[in-house]
Amino acid sequence: MISSSEWREWGVPVEVAVTECAALVEAETLVRAAIAESEAACNPQRGDAEIHEVNLAQGIPVQVSPRLSALLRSALWVARMTDGAVSPLSADDAGIDEEATPPIHPLPDYSDIHLDGETVLAPFGVNLDITETARADTADRAAATVARSLECGVLVRMGDVTATAGHSPAGGWQVAIPGAGTVELPAGSAMATRVRAAEPDEVEENGGNDVAGRWAQVTVIAGDALWADAAAAAALRRGAPAVRWLEQYDLAARLVDGGGRVHTTRRWSRPHAA
Repeated sequence: MISSSEWREWGVPVEVAVTECAALVEAETLVRAAIAESEAACNPQRGDAEIHEVNLAQGIPVQVSPRLSALLRSALWVARMTDGAVSPLSADDAGIDEEATPPIHPLPDYSDIHLDGETVLAPFGVNLDITETARADTADRAAATVARSLECGVLVRMGDVTATAGHSPAGGWQVAIPGAGTVELPAGSAMATRVRAAEPDEVEENGGNDVAGRWAQVTVIAGDALWADAAAAAALRRGAPAVRWLEQYDLAARLVDGGGRVHTTRRWSRPHAA
């Protein structure tokens, strides 16, 4: 029998579900602790978050906590795996229009950020925001901690990112896809959905429909939440070539285009991802 608890934290709905009723209270405590540690490390909305020290250093090496170091390492790994489509740089940095205002020097990117153990060196002009990848990393970490500590099956959801660990309940973990029913996640797998917000000019020009050739929603199932979320985010930005890119990594993915048509990778049609 599955027991679950839900609340809101770090700006998103959070859920923890376990296969052993007696483990729920302690599981929630462990998940809350994992979220609190990550938030204290990198939530830019918190004035006391550790990541502000890195952003203010502007080219000076900074010694950080093991948790922030791990989160930054995950964010840099995601950037490399997605060829920079998912970057640890804040949206303000990533949105600079180089054609409108040509820079005197090349703008820094994720490859200019160096992490040596727990020492971070971010170049001058870089502002880091790793919130999305950090949430996914935290879901993975929390699920693994609960399964290991309480010896039960567990599901941890943060927003539209879901991680599982331990054994599955009878009937499997049934996880909802926004606006599209549910899928069964195999034990130890994860799922993430990314939705693209329509831009104002697109709404006016297309009567509320998305631009042709762009994805409105992408759902990916992978071995962990970090990779599932990164792949979904990258696919959302890649447009039509995203399906081929996802196939290269043998990922189970479901993509919805601007007209509401559903496209899937070959792996999505296999059991547990239909």
